[in-house]
Amino acid sequence: MIMLITLMLSGCQNENREIKSLDDLKTARIGAWPECGYEIKAREALPNAKFVHLYFLSDLVQNLKQNKIDAFVIGKSYAENLKFEGVEVDYLPESLGDVPLGYIFPKNERGHKICSQMNEFIASIKQNGELEALETKWLRSDESKRTFMKSNISGANGKLIICTDAVSPPFEYLREGQVVGFEAEIIDKFCATYGYDYEIRVTSFEEMLANVTTGKIDIGMDAIEILPEREKSMLFADPIHVEQAVAVINSESNGVLNVSERIKASLIYENRWKMILDGALTTLTITFFSIILGTLLGLAIYLLYREKTSANRIIDAIYRTLQGVPTMVLLLFFYYVVFGSLNLPASAVAIVVFSIVLSISVFTMIKSGAESISGGQMEAALSLGFSERRAFIKFILPQVIRNNFANYQLQLNVILLETAIVGYIAVQDLTRTADLIRARTYDAFIPIITISLVYLLLSKLLFLITDVISLKIDPKNRKISEILQGVKL
Repeated sequence: MIMLITLMLSGCQNENREIKSLDDLKTARIGAWPECGYEIKAREALPNAKFVHLYFLSDLVQNLKQNKIDAFVIGKSYAENLKFEGVEVDYLPESLGDVPLGYIFPKNERGHKICSQMNEFIASIKQNGELEALETKWLRSDESKRTFMKSNISGANGKLIICTDAVSPPFEYLREGQVVGFEAEIIDKFCATYGYDYEIRVTSFEEMLANVTTGKIDIGMDAIEILPEREKSMLFADPIHVEQAVAVINSESNGVLNVSERIKASLIYENRWKMILDGALTTLTITFFSIILGTLLGLAIYLLYREKTSANRIIDAIYRTLQGVPTMVLLLFFYYVVFGSLNLPASAVAIVVFSIVLSISVFTMIKSGAESISGGQMEAALSLGFSERRAFIKFILPQVIRNNFANYQLQLNVILLETAIVGYIAVQDLTRTADLIRARTYDAFIPIITISLVYLLLSKLLFLITDVISLKIDPKNRKISEILQGVKL
């Protein structure tokens, strides 16, 4: 067991491949962000290398440490920042090429206006030397010199909505809950100059691109490489910085932090444990409302289904279709298509989707449970003068609930665990919080173990609460006075 934990904490250390120049990477395994400018430059220089796509800088670092890749390609500023933060990596001095970076805007009238203003602003801070000063502070200095204070902003010309994934230090990242970095400070100074207020939303990179192309936000920032393919669907401001693409390799002194240091970095420093708590609260909120609404929706749909109208075929068709679609796909479909034109909070969309998913299970459980109960009970209730719906609710439904409650409990737990995917639509739940922490610490183990334990605790809590309900509805636990209530002796 001790050996297993040691391997998990340190990574499986395979034999390092000796790399001293780009020539040593001609047939190597090279990590890269998918279809990014750095990968394009690396493919041009190293056409015979095998490229491995990873989506976070922390994943690139982790795979390099575990020797799953021989190197990864990134901008020089990223590589320098890794060294500033004490990550045991080096980079080859040879440049793979230049990659220009810029902000993105929607291709609409408002987007063109803001993009034009940004170009004016970039030209002015280049001329007066302010841009170079910001580059020195954020891109060529350590964290101790990276001060940031939000400007006094009038907001006279409205408010800008800006998206970033906040996992790209030193360009933008979270520090004590605030988005800071090279691009974040430029945005702040731009808004102060042009009279805008602004709100920075933390989203996934993919959602940021989608929100820009659909015009749901005003500016996207994530040290985005200016590429011809991207320029077809969005506007780019003039480059704010030109990065050198470099190959990052393991350093010779590839040390490993002890467990206490890793816990401190992932949970204690900058009060990152509060991010975990906030993520847990978001997960609980989505789960709670999804359970309430999903249960009621499933019951309501079944009551409608019992009416045996022409709507039954429609209900069957819809539910059978939804049963064959992954929850992840439903989440993206509702967020980008169904509610794409509405400014509905992502968490509300998540509640709608998980309510629908749960309602399918509730509808199926009630339908199969009701069909398994003898029809004589319904006939007896009808002969006593009860309406069909009242007879179902008073006599049939309680039995269905008791007989299927264990399955219902399991389905509620499934809903709780499936909320882990809501980070794809910019909800900062537990899983997304772990990603943000990993992006700052370059350590996957502690954040993932932490949220796993939190999910386990939430799951246990859910079962405890539902077990109490199960005991309450079990007729074996009813008192004699409750059983004889309303009966005259």
